[in-house]
Amino acid sequence: MDATLSDLELQQQLERFTTQFSDRITQAAAELEQSTDPAVRDESLRKNLLYVSSAIEIATGPNPELNILDMVVFVHLSRAILEKHWIPRLYGREGAMLADVFAKAEEELSDVAAHSLDPEQRSQLVALADDWLAENPGQVRVEGVRLADFSAAAGGAAADRAGKAKGLLASVKAAARTANQAMVLSDRYLFLVHRLPSMWRLQARLAAREMLADAVLQLSGGPRSPVVRFANEAQRLARRGLLFVGVAGAGGVLLWRLRSIARR
Repeated sequence: MDATLSDLELQQQLERFTTQFSDRITQAAAELEQSTDPAVRDESLRKNLLYVSSAIEIATGPNPELNILDMVVFVHLSRAILEKHWIPRLYGREGAMLADVFAKAEEELSDVAAHSLDPEQRSQLVALADDWLAENPGQVRVEGVRLADFSAAAGGAAADRAGKAKGLLASVKAAARTANQAMVLSDRYLFLVHRLPSMWRLQARLAAREMLADAVLQLSGGPRSPVVRFANEAQRLARRGLLFVGVAGAGGVLLWRLRSIARR
């Protein structure tokens, strides 16, 4: 473990990784959105939002060293499920660019993680993720899985994995440095301010696409009675209102999180 880097330097390394990862994911997803298959286009936009929002959530966590562990778990699980499920069952050859992004990300993240974990600990962390995948073969939505989820497991092999995860968490917590916390918080605040607008744009695009798909589905049913058309129009307006409420709510959550960061 490299003890020469400060928390601020670790945080900045993780932010640089997150920025590059998000940009590459967005570029690969843009290629998939040119597909002639609407299912590929819709899922690629959804995945773009999930990948980018998960990476930003991890990068802005309270402890840079723990954040790196969670990022390793997130990237490794996402890559494994992409290659095991999404490429063979949906993307096909069109998913090659996205697979390359994750392969490169895992390689680069290994260098970042070297500042928090020695080689044996890094191998143990990847093995924990692989064990979790083996015990959850039907789980294809893994963007929200974190290392702490391993330590919360119970029963048989899962309990053994939970003990190893707790050991990794404890070793990093014990090594955590507390110097320059104000600078780390300030840097994290600026990172959030710069990255969140792009995530909101993805959310707006996904919401608009789902609303359009629903409208097309309704129209494809043929002529409707005036009463039914009125009901459909009311439903459409209600959804639009919910979208505006959702955007306002997201803004409120951002303000709350930024205030929380500022008070730390």
